[in-house]
Amino acid sequence: MTVPRQDHTATLLSNGKVLVTGGKNATGALSSAEIFDPSSGTFSFTGSMATARVNHAASLLGSGKVLVAGGADAN
Repeated sequence: MTVPRQDHTATLLSNGKVLVTGGKNATGALSSAEIFDPSSGTFSFTGSMATARVNHAASLLGSGKVLVAGGADAN
């Protein structure tokens, strides 16, 4: 991963890539998100969430978007 994290979510997308969102590391809760491409074995940054989240849920919707909900913020 580009940013080390734990307590994040990893959601398999319809194109075979994986969206990794939130979690925490030594600096606290994270709002960043990354895409993992298994064909190249690389991670790249994608948009961030509005709020840092840890221990949240993420679900792939029929539209191809990912809904991230719940969890805890930096506090």
